[in-house]
Amino acid sequence: MTPSVTTQHEKIKSFDWEPSYFRRDALYPTKYKIPPKTKDPFRTLVREYVGMEEEKDDRQYGALEDALSRMNNSGQAEPRFMEIMKPVLALVDFGEYAAMKCTAMLVDTVENPELRQGYLAQMIDEVRHTNQEAYLMRYFAKHAPDPAGFNSGFQMRAFDPIGRPGRAVFEAFMNDDPITNSLNLQVVAETAYTNPLFVAVTEVAAANGDQATPSVFLSIQSDEARHMANGYSTLAAVLSEPENLPMLQEDFDTAFWRQHTFLDNFQGAVYDYFSKVRLKSYKEYWDQWIWDDWAGSYIERLEPFGLKVPRWIHDAKRHVEWGGHSAAMVSAALWPVHAWRSDYMVEEDFAFLEDKYPGWEEHFGDFWKAYREMGDPRKGHLALELFPAMPPICRTCQMPAVMPRPDINEIRLSIDKAGQRHAFCSEACQHIFRQAPERHSGMTWWEVNDGVELARYIEDAGLLRSDGRTLMGQPHLHTEERWLWTIEDIRRTGFVIQDPLKALPADAFKEI
Repeated sequence: MTPSVTTQHEKIKSFDWEPSYFRRDALYPTKYKIPPKTKDPFRTLVREYVGMEEEKDDRQYGALEDALSRMNNSGQAEPRFMEIMKPVLALVDFGEYAAMKCTAMLVDTVENPELRQGYLAQMIDEVRHTNQEAYLMRYFAKHAPDPAGFNSGFQMRAFDPIGRPGRAVFEAFMNDDPITNSLNLQVVAETAYTNPLFVAVTEVAAANGDQATPSVFLSIQSDEARHMANGYSTLAAVLSEPENLPMLQEDFDTAFWRQHTFLDNFQGAVYDYFSKVRLKSYKEYWDQWIWDDWAGSYIERLEPFGLKVPRWIHDAKRHVEWGGHSAAMVSAALWPVHAWRSDYMVEEDFAFLEDKYPGWEEHFGDFWKAYREMGDPRKGHLALELFPAMPPICRTCQMPAVMPRPDINEIRLSIDKAGQRHAFCSEACQHIFRQAPERHSGMTWWEVNDGVELARYIEDAGLLRSDGRTLMGQPHLHTEERWLWTIEDIRRTGFVIQDPLKALPADAFKEI
């Protein structure tokens, strides 16, 4: 008689992962104590897993290459939505790569066969997801009406002022203690944020005529539930050792705030500004999935074990009201340095935003009216001119330090003993920097490019289309030649990138 799957599973786990003839030190040692036996979060044998995932992947690639290509589906999608998929895919794909590294580190470090089973399967998942999203990027580069930006997304994420904070937040999956990385990836990013990302993007993509993205993202999201189980099992194992709790709470608080500062502001801009057909506001998604489901249910169930909801979650809830709008405004003003087009808002957009965010028009309406007027290259004005000075960038999260809203921003200016100036968007980012300044010593986008002519930056960063003169980024979706900004238009503005921190008086900074 063939043994049951449960019996086979138990027998396989009884084979130790470690050799008995010598002691191997972990390549990535952890400061946490992990018990040698825990509950298995992933009761599936690798052989079963591989067959199941192969079937899913075959369905996805078949749909993309067959039915959707023949129907020219991507050509019928809303152009405004297709533009935001350029940075979304480039950044999410990097997050999958970092997730693969994180789970590989956990397999190496955690000497617990139950947890390792789950980490191994997740690592294979992350390899698959990296390839699936890269394939979707290639698919859009072949089939989208405006492929410019899809073909250079992976290069762009290293240069772009939005790509840099996106990379920084996902690098937290792989650049610290393996358990700290797991908190960032499995407990916060995957458990709290994959529903707003993969499920909501799927809904919005379908509503805006894009059926290719749901084919890929729904396949990926079906794996995320198992990754959440990995995160919960890791957390439960760490909490079973009381001496872990003080450092766990600090790492957990930091992980949530770092993921929040980029993901909430970026996703707020994606849903509220790049959808032509809207289903909900981002704030409504956040209240449902982050506040009610994650903090109110998932995390509160762990309070009897000593873990509290993240220290700055109430600040995050307050920032979500306006943070996405501030990020969208700064990003739109920087449209020439993006590899995607940033459309202007029209009357129906104004009505939606004022309805979902009462007071929006008072605080952001004038900018978007002026932005629309400045879309014509014959007028020769950039939206950057609408600000007396661009906002500094936060040293910790690398986002503009104007959160939650420019007129009520919580910026903190500091100077260190070496004389280097720093801006922080919040008390939380300043606290995180003070805990480990060496981990946040990277230059901001302003510092890297200070003194560089905007036209030269665009040429060096490869932001011109195949004709060698038209910009990839545009402040609208028009396709007629007279509307398209060229490198000559930018050169005529004479705009030079300047670090706003350098212009501030010395007495504006306090010693850190």
